[in-house]
Amino acid sequence: MLNIVVSLIIFVVSFVFFVYGKVHRSIVALVGATLMVAFGDLRGFYTQQQALEAIDFDTLGLLFGMMTIVVILRKTGFFRYLAIKGAKFAKGNPWKLMVALGLITAFVSMIIDNVTTVLLVAPVTLLVSDILGITALPILIEEVVLSNIGGVGTLVGDPPNIMISSASTFSFNDFLIHLMPISLIAIGISLLISRFLCSSCLVRKEERVREILKMNEWDAIREKAMLLKCIIALIIVVVLFVTEEIHHLRSSFIALIGATITLILVRPDPKEVFSQIEWPVLLFFAALFVIVGGVDQAGFFKILANGINRVSSNPIGLTLIVIWFSFVLSSLIDNVPYTAAMIPIIKHIAALGVNTSPIWWALAIGVGFGGNGTPIGSSAGVVAMGLAERTKYPLTFKQWLKYGSIPALVTTGVASVLMVIGFEWFS
Repeated sequence: MLNIVVSLIIFVVSFVFFVYGKVHRSIVALVGATLMVAFGDLRGFYTQQQALEAIDFDTLGLLFGMMTIVVILRKTGFFRYLAIKGAKFAKGNPWKLMVALGLITAFVSMIIDNVTTVLLVAPVTLLVSDILGITALPILIEEVVLSNIGGVGTLVGDPPNIMISSASTFSFNDFLIHLMPISLIAIGISLLISRFLCSSCLVRKEERVREILKMNEWDAIREKAMLLKCIIALIIVVVLFVTEEIHHLRSSFIALIGATITLILVRPDPKEVFSQIEWPVLLFFAALFVIVGGVDQAGFFKILANGINRVSSNPIGLTLIVIWFSFVLSSLIDNVPYTAAMIPIIKHIAALGVNTSPIWWALAIGVGFGGNGTPIGSSAGVVAMGLAERTKYPLTFKQWLKYGSIPALVTTGVASVLMVIGFEWFS
């Protein structure tokens, strides 16, 4: 019992610092991992070797590979090109601008992580909104919402999906088949809700439209040859992901192949590229796996899984519990550590003879859509808040509850209904 209590204290304190602490989460995770291994090794329930085995190198490899490609692609100006193209397509109509930029964000987030996508699209959104003389907040919030929804649709769209894939052995195509339809439906619903909520704040000012139409999107492309090479590498990666069941290459290896091809074709300065990799994120993931592994080895997750299984022996009921429990918690805390904690619990439930396929899908939907519940529910939301603070449009919780929380609740409700109706399909 002492092992469970102390390991839980380390886990909970780390979790609190992840959410509310002023110390960077990678440092907190490293301290928590060190304490967990030290205590586990001392008590004999969690050795140094077990701690290394707890690290999911598939997740780390996939993240590193995609980060490398994105760092190089970012230099080409491709994302700014897309944003300006979307603005011109909208012809200054604020509602069409929201749809265009929102859809760009959603679909780019299916291949590239949503934080990077928002970081690249949001500044252009603020610029275009300022030229049009409209408030950027509804559009900015919708971009975050759609980036999280879009990320649910693919294996590589959101870090929790990467973790779930590694733990469940679901393939890239499995995510496309099971979650992409729900993601597309949710995108449409979110846009319709935003149309209703934002009807009074998205008013076109005719005299400002000409300035948008004068913008040349091709001026945003700084390196055309480099862009072509990056697109070739991305196409190869996507093809390998889709044909994964034929060649049986792991997702992490495919991402590393893509990164290698990009580096060979572009031949950038390695120091410059690797200096822009989000190493603190990779360190955070590695240390987090070690912390969660210690709690698992102490036996807590096994006890919790048995309790959950006894409370709800109904598979559909258990699936709905996971969706909404994940939604609520992911609205309040970062969905990555929450997902890391849920993975061993679901594995223990599977060991009891329960078909956990629908539970994995429920977890992906809950943490993905739940991130839209509040501005701190996802990293993309936190990034958007930071960007908005530098402008005359600061983003508040009240504004988010109006424009973000309602779509989050409705889309999660619709996803729950779809899972119940098609439960056999998700099983």
